[in-house]
Amino acid sequence: MAESELPPTQRHPAADIVAELQIEGFENAEEIGKGGFGIVYRCDQPELDRTVAVKVLTASLDEESMERFAREQHAMGRLSGHPHIVPIFQIGTTNNGRPFIVMQYHGQGSLESHIRGTGPLSWVETLRLGVKMAGALEAAHRVGTLHRDVKPGNILLTDYGEPQLTDFGIARVVGGFETGTGVITGSPGFTAPEVLDGASPTISSDVYSLGATLFCALTGHAAYERRSGEQIMAQFLRVAAQPVPDLRKEGMPDDVAAAIEWAMAAQASDRPTAAVAFGNELRDIQRRNGIPVDEMAVPGQQVATQRKPAASRPGSSRTSVRSTMPPTPATKYRPPPPARNLVRRDRLLDTLRAGRRKRLSLIHAPSGFGKTTLATQWRDELIGGGIAVAWLSIDDDDNNVTWFLAHLIESIRNIRPKLAGELDEVLEAHPDAAQRHLLTSLINELHNADDRVVVIIDDWHHVTDKATRAALGFLLDNGCHHLPMVVTSDARARLALSRLRISDEVIDIGTEALRFDSGELRAFFAGESALALSDTDIEALSDATDGWGAALQLAILALRTGAEPQRLIGHMSGHDDIGEFLAENVVDALDPELLNFLVTTSITEQVCAGLASALTRTARSQSILEEIEDRGLFLHRVDEKREWFRYHPLFAEYLRRRLDRDNPERIEELHNRASAWFAEHNMLNEAVDHALAAGSPEHAIDLVEQGEAFLLERSKMTTLLGILAKLPPRLVVSRPRIQLLLAWINILLQRLVPTHTALNRFELACDKAVLTEAEKADLRAEADVVRAVEAIFADRVDTADSLVQDALSRPDSFPPRVSGVAGNIASFVAIYRFDFDAARRWQEWAAPYHELMGPFATIYGRCFAGLAAKEQLDIAAASTAFQDAYDIAVRLAGQHSHAARLAGALLGELLYEQGDLAAATTLLDESYEIGNASGGVDFMIATYTTGARLLIAKGDLDAAAQRLAAGLKTAHELALPRLAARVLNEQIRLGHDIGPLDTERLLTPRILQHPDGIATITAEFDEGSAVRLLLASADPDSHAQACERARALADGIDSRRRPLAALRAKLLVGMALSAAGRSEGAAELAAAAAICTRTGLVRLAADAAPGIALP
Repeated sequence: MAESELPPTQRHPAADIVAELQIEGFENAEEIGKGGFGIVYRCDQPELDRTVAVKVLTASLDEESMERFAREQHAMGRLSGHPHIVPIFQIGTTNNGRPFIVMQYHGQGSLESHIRGTGPLSWVETLRLGVKMAGALEAAHRVGTLHRDVKPGNILLTDYGEPQLTDFGIARVVGGFETGTGVITGSPGFTAPEVLDGASPTISSDVYSLGATLFCALTGHAAYERRSGEQIMAQFLRVAAQPVPDLRKEGMPDDVAAAIEWAMAAQASDRPTAAVAFGNELRDIQRRNGIPVDEMAVPGQQVATQRKPAASRPGSSRTSVRSTMPPTPATKYRPPPPARNLVRRDRLLDTLRAGRRKRLSLIHAPSGFGKTTLATQWRDELIGGGIAVAWLSIDDDDNNVTWFLAHLIESIRNIRPKLAGELDEVLEAHPDAAQRHLLTSLINELHNADDRVVVIIDDWHHVTDKATRAALGFLLDNGCHHLPMVVTSDARARLALSRLRISDEVIDIGTEALRFDSGELRAFFAGESALALSDTDIEALSDATDGWGAALQLAILALRTGAEPQRLIGHMSGHDDIGEFLAENVVDALDPELLNFLVTTSITEQVCAGLASALTRTARSQSILEEIEDRGLFLHRVDEKREWFRYHPLFAEYLRRRLDRDNPERIEELHNRASAWFAEHNMLNEAVDHALAAGSPEHAIDLVEQGEAFLLERSKMTTLLGILAKLPPRLVVSRPRIQLLLAWINILLQRLVPTHTALNRFELACDKAVLTEAEKADLRAEADVVRAVEAIFADRVDTADSLVQDALSRPDSFPPRVSGVAGNIASFVAIYRFDFDAARRWQEWAAPYHELMGPFATIYGRCFAGLAAKEQLDIAAASTAFQDAYDIAVRLAGQHSHAARLAGALLGELLYEQGDLAAATTLLDESYEIGNASGGVDFMIATYTTGARLLIAKGDLDAAAQRLAAGLKTAHELALPRLAARVLNEQIRLGHDIGPLDTERLLTPRILQHPDGIATITAEFDEGSAVRLLLASADPDSHAQACERARALADGIDSRRRPLAALRAKLLVGMALSAAGRSEGAAELAAAAAICTRTGLVRLAADAAPGIALP
């Protein structure tokens, strides 16, 4: 506990309390803080030779005070062990019945005292603070505890400079402000407006307080400091009314300022839904700005303890590959801002409340009936009741099922980061079977955890893709009450609901229910007193608009321009399109320049000032957009930075129809302008959409060719496939660069057949393309690198070396991915020429190119370096390389990602060989999940054969047999002789029957040395199998042959070039001699076992000679 910043108090405690503490073993008590309910003492605890902080309850020992103190004890007890929450050491009661809590003493004081003493924190330090405090709050919230008084004074600093949150329970009232009616919790400058207004504290209000604390850390003062002479209630009102001061004026980065504004939003529904969501946003800001990303300690989350790779430099392209979709605004995952004259739909909310346990709530009506508004109100009510709610706004991109599923994951990640993070990794690992893997995982994990998450899907009618509809259908058909859905759409026909209807699991709210009734109409017009509408006028408007909310809003806009109510209503009667009629009455009254701006900027789904300027050639676009918003012309801000705007869909549709009617010749040019702006800002998906809308498919393909590197080198393969799927197939086939791009995408996803197809089409397209010979030569050299990757996946080095020579000879002539991958190929070839030093040197050469690429090349490179080091028995270097590969994969792609499972296979194999069976089990079981897409034979051998050895060691013989059978099946399907030889070797070692044909083949003498190292190793595996088969015979001659063949195998291996292979051969010789009853076998085994012990590979000896006692 630290020196408190409470007002000055008496420094010497009453003698009786000091005496009571001394009886309890706490000496030299000195008061360091005092509040209305208790005193904090710094004490010596001689029994443990430490200084502690002891909080003693000194208020009247009434039931309420005791209850609050007990709540603090319980809260801090449940949270003990969190690195950023003050630990509780002991609780007790003095001999006079005063409860006390013993806690860590913080000699460095509080964040408040630090700021007062040394000034504000930098924005980098503030982000670190925010991530750690978000983790602390999330931990508290997950055990049902609200802090209620997060502020700098309640964040203490350890001797190591780490922040820890304190004062759970008493502090929220001790340091509070009293009014005539009692205690108000919290400090006004750090308290959410709704709490100041009398509402109960919530998770959202704690998040607000954290945002306000970070504001103070950045500036040195509270966002809403109490002014000199200002009454407390006046300060309350000012906090509720004023916007958050703009941190950008203090020189803070935009994204930092936007994050704090998000946390301090005036409306609770506009804030992050959980502390962990806010923490993740701060971590994303760290990642985007190239500074180290801090861990956020959250209960149930595995805390990384391995070394972290160096942080990416600003501008580096090494970023997370978790996203499988185009960059998406955060507003896709929360509802749009409410309209000014929002009407609460209580009668419809009653319907939703009555059916809240049902699995689907369907809200359907044409545009403008308030579907989204109702869904938003229901969301806010659910969140207020402590229910987790994910929000997903649908758009045309969701017609790609993989993107839809990625968006769904992202929406859930905002409220359940651990669950959603794992699902994101499943999608990354299984893009071809996303529905089965991801949706089943989602349903099962929610059900098994007894966790209820409501998912709201808004504007489902945008989806026309059968696969996307099937994905949602799968959720509805196979889900449970842990995953209730709310779907808004323009029609019921978008969903297959027969099964749910039969089970009475659907709440149906349609057009008739959504029409405004008389009470809602009066509420709607209550804020329009200036229009002087009579009850008769209101009723007439209701009849004319048929209760259609959007039409009523347009009517208000028309009336504001001066239209007379009776005349407007009269003209509306019998009009075929009320919306268009009213829009014309609104827009015809606008200044022509403003109207032109509206029509022009409606061409895109969203618009910002820069894009609007590009479209309109107007310099003052920002001020015009703000004017449109201020005038209520159906334009709303949609992002935290307050840069992007979106028109109401109904109004946007009208503006586009008007553009098509009045100026159709402008449409193509406007789409081209939009496309150019999006391309310039690396928004390739939008750039392609507008190029296609402009009728320029050739230009769209040009944009992909020019912009693909930005996505491919960030491993956004699925995003690129989605973009390419939009392009005309005849043009895609004819473009060599596009076919080469498809080859890269598919080989990185390990889809060998599509890779081969793309390479064949590339050659045909390249022959016909109008390119210079130099351009064709560069493209063919790049294609050869892809073919080399294909070769090593097929376990062939005979052609791989020659395929990369051109790229290696002039590496800076190609994109980084070409040179970096070529370096990995060279490293792999060197390994299987048994030139392990060269393999490691190639990795040093390739490292600068890896730094400019996505994670896969780096991970493969580290793995190849580890394989080379391991073959040299440089086990420390191998362990470092495998661990680095795994750490990078986990950091950038996730613990359950394809990349992590690849690296985990080799790391798990080494850990098994070192005797760490527990750690190896987790990694090898994870690697087994990716099946035959295991990155190459070395990874497969670890997964199948070492994984089987691990299962044998654990006594699970059936599972081991199944894993080996799966490995043999993969070897035959993919034509991988080395894998087949290694699996058969393991089956024979375990005494499995392999059949007469394989037995005869293995017993036949063979040539062991081949120019191809992979062929040599395959022959060695087979020869080892022959030795074990001969030893299994009862014939002494067979035993003699086994010993002879084992010795010949060992003698043929150069122990200086291949130390690990020589060690394995020595173990085989020792085992054979011992099994044959030869006395020299013990010495052979002892010598080999000593090497195993020295290098730490303790399992090699035990597995080589099962059943034989080692010396």
